[in-house]
Amino acid sequence: MKITICACASRTFIDKEKVAQLAAAAKQAGMDVEIVSDLCELCETKEGKVHEIAQTTIVACHARAVKSLMAFTGEPDCKSIDLRSQSLEDVLQALGIAAAPADTADEWKEQIATFPSKLGEDAWYPTLDKDACAECGKCFEFCPFGVYEMVNDRVTVVHPQHCKNNCPACARQCPTSAIIFPKYDRSPINGGEEMQEHAVRLDSKELYGEVLRKKLIERKISILKK
Repeated sequence: MKITICACASRTFIDKEKVAQLAAAAKQAGMDVEIVSDLCELCETKEGKVHEIAQTTIVACHARAVKSLMAFTGEPDCKSIDLRSQSLEDVLQALGIAAAPADTADEWKEQIATFPSKLGEDAWYPTLDKDACAECGKCFEFCPFGVYEMVNDRVTVVHPQHCKNNCPACARQCPTSAIIFPKYDRSPINGGEEMQEHAVRLDSKELYGEVLRKKLIERKISILKK
């Protein structure tokens, strides 16, 4: 059995110590173990490696977030375990393995320490829970960055790299909570099951005003440089 563990290197939502201890326990149990720096980044680029990961048990973020990430890459069928909200003991039990001695995690800690932190520049983009999506197109109409397109009357994330880092505004406009930002800190926007974000809304006019102001400044700077 092979497991792929996401270290979420640029964020703190997944405890790096827990990642190392899990890797040590899985290796002790005879499993094939790989830790990846950032599953979101791999899925954004849709590298061929993602297909290999889809064949493993993915230990990473909330199950709904992982499912939507993998579906975005064309790999909708995958098995995952939530390391973000579950305890290490719960994850070990789900895998049917025992904890390993603490010192056996050292090599994994060293590996995790080599992963670059790109906070503010790391992969940040929306994925869609198509089981919940009503295909209303509100996100497509709302997003000023051109992240979404309507493809065959279905909302599709086409330009994830255009998304503004740490901006979950489109998810706040979604009437069915179908938009997921795995790296957000509150659910259901991060794919969790709790309703922590229902009272927070962003004024769409305010966002458009901010984007317009920045574009005007960029245009002015461009003209002055000529």
